[in-house]
Amino acid sequence: MAQLRDLDVTAWDTGANEWKARCTNLLATVRDLHDNLDPQLSAGAWTGSSGDAALTHLRGVTNGLEIDALECQAVSLVLSGLTHAFRISQNSLRSALGTARVQGFPVGDDGTVGMPDTELARHDPEYAASCREQRDHLQTLVRLAVDAATVADQKAYEMLDHLSQQTFRTDVNAALNEDVGMASKLEIDLIAATVPAGDPAAVGAWWAGLSPEDQQTVRMAAPWALENLNGIPADVRAALHGTDGYDRTGVAKWAIDHGNDNSDDIFRNNCTNFVSDALEGGGVQEHFDFWLGTLSDNSWGKGTQFGKDVTVDGQPVDRIDYSHSSSWAQAQDSYDFWTRHGSEVGLAEAQPGDIVYWEQTETGDGAVAGEVHHAAVVTGVVDGDIRYTQHTFNQVNASLEARAPISDLGGAPDQRIHVVRPQPDW
Repeated sequence: MAQLRDLDVTAWDTGANEWKARCTNLLATVRDLHDNLDPQLSAGAWTGSSGDAALTHLRGVTNGLEIDALECQAVSLVLSGLTHAFRISQNSLRSALGTARVQGFPVGDDGTVGMPDTELARHDPEYAASCREQRDHLQTLVRLAVDAATVADQKAYEMLDHLSQQTFRTDVNAALNEDVGMASKLEIDLIAATVPAGDPAAVGAWWAGLSPEDQQTVRMAAPWALENLNGIPADVRAALHGTDGYDRTGVAKWAIDHGNDNSDDIFRNNCTNFVSDALEGGGVQEHFDFWLGTLSDNSWGKGTQFGKDVTVDGQPVDRIDYSHSSSWAQAQDSYDFWTRHGSEVGLAEAQPGDIVYWEQTETGDGAVAGEVHHAAVVTGVVDGDIRYTQHTFNQVNASLEARAPISDLGGAPDQRIHVVRPQPDW
């Protein structure tokens, strides 16, 4: 208890920022080598076997620096999550200690809350009983804060220990999709782990003891941990549900819960089908044109699945979307549909329950310029960084901010990111 009470949380924040700066500096070096030196060697600036060896060595160094940058990014994400978890736990603890001090309840450095040392508490049975009740309440708040910090500390330790053993990684994709992916998810999990369960009175006191900034952090990072929690104010839970005709937080929770469940992945590229399933999981009702059914561009829903053995022109029917509306299963059509039945918002306005789309700005990688080719669910936002959950391939609470620079380095076509807020009006 004393460690958490006296902890310098800003030191952890500084550490997170330092590791992020290392990542930024390494990526700048990688970009310089990739954009300037590599093209010169590839164009024959240094010919012969020594030139070939130099080019091979350069690409090995560039690859290694890129992996180093990603591992630094992963460490930064873990430390950022730990900073938030420690700050929330510490503020909750200090709020409980402040209440105890004002009301005359002593608290030892081991976290034990004692009874007030007053004549009334010693000799008035009814007052003593009320004091014992309040003491137990304060003891619960202290325990919840210390337990939350302890859990965060252990989870962060385990991830940092894992990252420390990745020194000799040679695969950029593994560093990005596994290490950065796990760290991004853990940052959300560390924040969510600060949310207590159980006694509504303790939950209410915990929430009231947080600063507005801490409350907003939890609301944006892990709304699903709050929405149905007894003790959280009704207006807060209503805001998490949203006013767009469905449960916004429910959409995010469905996506997270099914992030690694591929049982409904019926299409070769299943990203948009997953987004639609998540919207349905949050309460969005299907919508069909009376005459054209799933064939209308103003329909959104699933038709009858015929089975993968039924083919048209040699293609399985279910895999070329004849059984679903195109808006349900195709990224571009989904974007077109939900911008008609919703609104596009800026990246800074993104909230859990929104949809994030990727539009190709130039032809390449199987997509043409101007085509929306990928979709995912916004499942959290941490310090302005959008976290998304997707299929094909599976990622849970992936960091948009962490992944964007790596896509640029890989030579992939530039992407324009769109965030759309569905507002079903049927």
